[in-house]
Amino acid sequence: MQGTPKELPASTLNDILNGKRERLPDWGLVASFVAVCRRHAEQTGLPAGPLGTLEEWAARWRAARNEPPARPRVTGSYDPYTTPPDEAERRTTRTVARLVRLAGDGDPDAACRLAIIDLLTGDLAEARYWIHAAARRGHPDARALAAHPRPVELAAGLSFAYGEACEQGGPAKLRIARFYYRLAAGRGHPGAAERLRVLRAVPFGKPLPAPPRADDA
Repeated sequence: MQGTPKELPASTLNDILNGKRERLPDWGLVASFVAVCRRHAEQTGLPAGPLGTLEEWAARWRAARNEPPARPRVTGSYDPYTTPPDEAERRTTRTVARLVRLAGDGDPDAACRLAIIDLLTGDLAEARYWIHAAARRGHPDARALAAHPRPVELAAGLSFAYGEACEQGGPAKLRIARFYYRLAAGRGHPGAAERLRVLRAVPFGKPLPAPPRADDA
């Protein structure tokens, strides 16, 4: 395998994290990125274990290199009534990549949202990492998730609340509202499932007013 490069090209990493590159990165770039992430975790007191070792990433890289590219799994903002699957996956990847960048810069709210996304999609190791990162910076929802006996249930409620906040923000944030509603509905949240049903029934793609918040009643 190629040696680890001395520095990481910012533009290349930006394209990869934004889903703009479909080609598998070379091993040197992957190894360097993993090493930097682990070093940052160790220096800031975050758990490095969930990031995985270089050996584990090497095995994943070899598997990805030797397997034909699979069709992306559609998640998040996909709505079968309005959004083509490929476009939905692109939007979801962009949303998550943005949160990763913000969380990497120290934003506790972005870290908490990543924890919620990972909890609701079943990636518990990643969820624990982001919960720890956000709670360490004092985020109240992250601390509540860390202490809750059923964190997935709490995450569904928080995801629904994020969806409501985005829906209140107007049409420009409607796709992000759907993203959070679908995550919550996938874990059985009845309010999220109802909002998705209403949004699908909207004629001509014009959003209906979001339900009033409890504190506005």
